[in-house]
Amino acid sequence: MKFCGIRELSNNTKAVLENVSQGNKVIITDNGKPTAMMIRINEDNFELILSLVQQLEMQANLSSIWNKALTDFPKGMTEEEIEEEISATRRDD
Repeated sequence: MKFCGIRELSNNTKAVLENVSQGNKVIITDNGKPTAMMIRINEDNFELILSLVQQLEMQANLSSIWNKALTDFPKGMTEEEIEEEISATRRDD
């Protein structure tokens, strides 16, 4: 896995894309912090990859909600607050 800053991506876009097309993953960073990931896709696996990424995003959001509920313990989140968070996450899709 390669890390690539925004400036490097801008200056060497073709080389970075060639690296990805060979099956390597590239993490794009902004001021040293990861902001995006590039992975190889094609017409045959596009729908599958998109679906998997959406599932991972939903799991991460749900995990964040539960962590927030547990962190706020003993106050915690009410069922209504949890449902509101889940609904907001679903609207973002």
